[in-house]
Amino acid sequence: MNVLAVESSTQACSVSLRIGQRSFTEFKMAPQQHANLILPMVNAVLEQAQCDEKSIDVLAFSEGPGAFTGVRIAAGVVQGLAFGWQKPVQAVSSLEAMAWQAYQDHGEIEWAALLDARMHEVYLQVCRIQSEKLVSEPPQLLSEAATLEQLEASRIKQGVGDIQTVYPQLTARFNLWVDLYPSAEAVAIIAQQRSKASYDLSEKLPMPVYLRNNVADKPKAKRNKLL
Repeated sequence: MNVLAVESSTQACSVSLRIGQRSFTEFKMAPQQHANLILPMVNAVLEQAQCDEKSIDVLAFSEGPGAFTGVRIAAGVVQGLAFGWQKPVQAVSSLEAMAWQAYQDHGEIEWAALLDARMHEVYLQVCRIQSEKLVSEPPQLLSEAATLEQLEASRIKQGVGDIQTVYPQLTARFNLWVDLYPSAEAVAIIAQQRSKASYDLSEKLPMPVYLRNNVADKPKAKRNKLL
């Protein structure tokens, strides 16, 4: 199965075309430039693979959690491509993508994936590899203290994500910590694993996963201080 995937939930922006077991990937660290980069990246990977949209079976996107604008961009781009090309869609968690990347690089089959959610909170998802496929628990939005409790309860000793600078006390509790951002290549590989779970736009639209109900709101204490 051939998958075109986009990922823009963090400072990194990437697009990957997975043709069978081969990947053609564009990856850039480009804060606040995702909207301008994704479609040129789509064209670039299609040119690298010397194919067009007719060769694509499924479109995949990183649904989040992550940056508010970034996850909206990925969902919007995939929605537009899916309508235009009449392709089914597969959604993959940004945290799952990081766990798969860490597994491929290090071989450990249990991972806690963490992203900085700002506002003194963390996105956490526990992932495992079973029969060469990724399975995961639901992602969570937690305080630092609650995150530590969840990690202690899970007893997972491998962690991956972007929180090392902000929460060194959390990353220190792992035997192995991998600092990285999610990539569209991992999104495409996981989408291949879940091909039967793909949906078409007559069933539902690609939607971002924020976890935080009021993503544009400020914490109450900070808002009152500003007033």
